[in-house]
This record gives sequence, C-alpha cells and structure tokens, in this order.
Amino acid sequence: MQIEVDFFGGIRKLLTHHNIISISGESGTGKTTLGLQLVGTLLTYEEPYLDSCVWVQASELFSLKRLTQVFQEKGKKLKYIQNNIYVIPQERPVHTYVQQSSIIQQIIRPTAIIPPSLKYIVIDNISHHLRYMLTKFHSPKDISSLLDSFYEMQLMPLILFCKRNEIVLILIHEVTFSPKDQGNRPFFYKLYDRIKTIDMVLYNIYNNEKKNLHILFNNMNWNFQFTIERDGIAFI
Repeated sequence: MQIEVDFFGGIRKLLTHHNIISISGESGTGKTTLGLQLVGTLLTYEEPYLDSCVWVQASELFSLKRLTQVFQEKGKKLKYIQNNIYVIPQERPVHTYVQQSSIIQQIIRPTAIIPPSLKYIVIDNISHHLRYMLTKFHSPKDISSLLDSFYEMQLMPLILFCKRNEIVLILIHEVTFSPKDQGNRPFFYKLYDRIKTIDMVLYNIYNNEKKNLHILFNNMNWNFQFTIERDGIAFI
C-alpha cells in the first residue's frame, strides 16, 4: 500500500515539472489498466474533487467494467471518476486515421465545448491508425511525409493545447523492437522522441506473473514491480 502511495505521489510531483506521460509496453503488460488507475487516482487524490478527463478511444474500447473493478472499494471516489471521465467517441473506438485527426481537432479548436475543469486527456493506442496508414505507402518520401503530417497536424497541436491550458496529456502506445536499444519502444519512437515525455515502460518478466514498470524522466529513473489483479495494478 505504501509503495502505491509513493508511486502516485511521485507522479504528481513529476507532473509539476512536465505534463506529458507516455505509457508503452507489450500486450498484456497492463498499459490500459495503469492508465485507468493513474487517471482515477489523480482525479480523486485530494478533496474537493474538481478535475475531469477526456479519454479518446483511439483503437481500444474504453472499459467501464475494468474501471469499476479497480475502484470498486473506493466508495464516492468511484462515482466521481465514472461521472468525470468523458469517453469519445462514445459508442465505439475511432475507425480511421482521418476520424482520429478530426476528433483531436474537435477537442482543441477554440470554440470547442470541453468538460469543466478539464485536467487530463488520454489517447489509448494513439499510433494504431497511423501504423495502418503506413502499410499503404512504400516510398520513403511518402512515409516520411505522413509521419511529419501526423506530428504537425495531430500531435503538436494537441501538445500545445495541453500546455496552454495546463492539461496533462497521457499517450498509450503499442510497441516495436528497437535494435539500437535492444528493447521494446513505442511504435514510431523516433517520432515521439521529438517530444519530451515522462516515460512509463512496462515489461513482462519471463515465465512469471510479476511485471516491471520503468519510469524515465530527464536523467532520473525508477523501477517498480507489480502484478495485475482483479482490482488493478498491485505494487510489490
């Protein structure tokens, strides 16, 4: 329990220095569970609860059931979290790269109607549709052009919007193997290396239910071990 308190308290301190969190890891390492637990805890860390979150279903369906499991013993915290995470699109995940771009533009446009006291934006699997789009291109020039367009038309406008409005941006990524780093990194990590993030990297431990969480920011790094339980991530 003390490790959990130290972990979330430490993240709150890091967020006073920087407002972008990157969560990456293989399938089954608990990325989305960590995202849910992180946002729910931050929303209800101190009373009175005032903040809200927009959660974009970029390719993964938002799991209200999982959220409820994680916070089911938290009483009024659960009710507040359920009422103050606004999921878009509401019915199903984003269908296409173009739709994702449109949704991001809807969020950041000056006339947008955003939830009161918006403090967090989560995009679950932000590069999923970009990855699919790139399968249609073979020319290095076309690939580079699409990556630059994604950065300039989706990623940077969103980052600038969050900085202007003091909003924490949480990006959840699929991963690919990086020969240079001899480990997994977010898909298109060279693209994301252009921006400064608080990196949370989740690893499976071979033939073990325990998993590792490695946090990197500037020249600092921390390591945690955890298991994924019915009621969320349990730090060891």
